Order: sequence, then C-alpha cells, then structure tokens
Amino acid sequence: MTETRRRGAELEKAIFQATREILSKDGIEQLSFATIAERAGTSKPVLYRRWRSPLELAIAAIQDQIVTENHGRLDELELTGTTLTEDLSQVLKRYIVSIDTFNQAAVITWFQHVDQPSNPEVQALLESVKAIDAHAIDRVCQRAQKRGELKAGTLPNELKLLPFDWLRYRAFTNEPITDATLKFLIDDLLVPAYYHVLG
Repeated sequence: MTETRRRGAELEKAIFQATREILSKDGIEQLSFATIAERAGTSKPVLYRRWRSPLELAIAAIQDQIVTENHGRLDELELTGTTLTEDLSQVLKRYIVSIDTFNQAAVITWFQHVDQPSNPEVQALLESVKAIDAHAIDRVCQRAQKRGELKAGTLPNELKLLPFDWLRYRAFTNEPITDATLKFLIDDLLVPAYYHVLG
C-alpha cells in the first residue's frame, strides 16, 4: 500500500508531535533529524530545509504546544479585568500555564541552553519570547491608562520583563508558585513599581 505524502500543516503537526515524543521519552540527547524523520514518517531533507538544527526544531515544537494548549500567544490573551491588578493576574496566571507545559526535563534543558549566549537558536527564541512578554505588559498598561490608573508613558523593558524572569527562575528552582506567591509579586512588587514610573 502506498503511503499518502503529507504536506503543510499535517506534516508539520506530525513532525512536532514526533519531536515532543522523543524529548519526553528519550531526552534531548537522542534528538536528531534522523530520529525525528523516522518517527514522523518523513525524510531528513524535509527537516533540513526548514530548521537549522534539531534544537531549533525542538524549540518550535514546544512553542507550538504552548500556543495550542493556551489557544494563542500570551500577548493575544483577551483581558477582562477591571483593574491593573486583575489584568496582571490574568496575564501571569496564563504565563504559569505556559511554564507548566514544559515537563521537568524540558525546563532543565531550556536553562542549560540559556546559559550559552553563542547559541543562535536560543538567542532567537529569547528575543521572540521577550517581545511577546513585553507586548503583553504593554497591553495591560494601555488598559490601565484608559481607566486612569496609570499616566501616559511606557515602562522600561526591564520592568516589563521582570515578572516573567522572576516566575521562570522559580520554576527552574522548583519553588512553588502559589496564589500567595502571585499576589506578592503583583501587589508588593509590580503594582508599586508601575505606579512609581507611571503614577
């Protein structure tokens, strides 16, 4: 029986699924274009044409899972809060779900590679993630400005990214992120800082 050749979104879905299965069962050490192609039922040239390395493909597969499970990117979240605090809580709770998408092995792998600034795939991912995170906070601030909670202006990028860096670090060190933890981050750190800059 001749196997129907898959293309486009169907093929991409199979490739991402195969990549995630290998990462989950065997770890990143066993990830190669050969093993991914075999599991996905495609050829290595198909992978070489689109991704520069198995790591770049792994990052794309994990990002795809996060977007799928969260029904879109973080900065596309429909905000429904009536205060700055509520909107921040909504964004950061959604971000915690994204963190949880990574299993323990993937989280460790992520941070191992983050420590390698010369890695182009990791640097490209970091820049993309930072832009999405910063845009999510921009949207929160714009809503607060329309409500009159904050004055016009923009936050420094370091302050926009602070909660995400803070939460990623806690995930990496296996520290629990509870409702109390999130309340402390928002009420005692972020909101006072935002008011200091834009109050």
